[in-house]
Amino acid sequence: MGTFFINPKLAAGARDEAALIVHPHAQRTGGNTLRNHILSAALGKERVYCRTRNGAVKWRKLGDRDVEGFKAVTDHFDFTANAVTRPLLPVAVLRHPLYRAVSLYHFVRRKERHREHKLGEAMGLEEFYRTASELNPRYYRNLQCRRICGVDDARVALERIEARFLAVGFTEHLGEFAGALGAVMGWPSLVIEAGESDAARYEPEITPGFRDAVLKDNAEDLALYETMRAGPPYTLPRRAPAQEARTLLNRAKGWAKQVLGR
Repeated sequence: MGTFFINPKLAAGARDEAALIVHPHAQRTGGNTLRNHILSAALGKERVYCRTRNGAVKWRKLGDRDVEGFKAVTDHFDFTANAVTRPLLPVAVLRHPLYRAVSLYHFVRRKERHREHKLGEAMGLEEFYRTASELNPRYYRNLQCRRICGVDDARVALERIEARFLAVGFTEHLGEFAGALGAVMGWPSLVIEAGESDAARYEPEITPGFRDAVLKDNAEDLALYETMRAGPPYTLPRRAPAQEARTLLNRAKGWAKQVLGR
């Protein structure tokens, strides 16, 4: 299975001095490590435009003046159109949606200011997921696809990656991703320590009901993750006519968001 993806069509232009790395961060996928230990380490933290240094990043509202002097932008946003005219080098980090859901639960329980914190304190893992994902589905369901292409459709996300994204990494393999990205960008070698695997850390907590609910709700994120991890040709088989029709509609929605920012 692959531990990273580098887009061969975009690699040649990766060292363009005008290029801007863009990371639409899906929460609990390793974005803080990417920001602090890869992008900031390679580029200098003063050249990474992000929430912790510049306030919440409204990607759709950014223009060239906002990102002048910066080499990367990262925050919680969907990758859609804006007024930045510099060459863009989007990157993504993916995590198996089952383990992302467990990680979200523990994050919410730790984060007292989180909107679902009280639910997390009061409920077990399975009950919390079912309740919180009904209250806030955009946060808990298929967020990884949506960050990449603006819609919850793995096929559209894969097409967007093939056309626009420089690189894709995986939460459990950020060391390999850092090395591959650094080689393309001409960065010095970076060392990212590998942590405990998600399966070893989280499987003892996962009930059959929780697994079924998360994978059903996150079917598009699961398809995206498994397809990218499997390696070339990074394509999905044809699906039922109703699903294919839904994808046609999602392509139109994704195009509008990407081109028109709507």
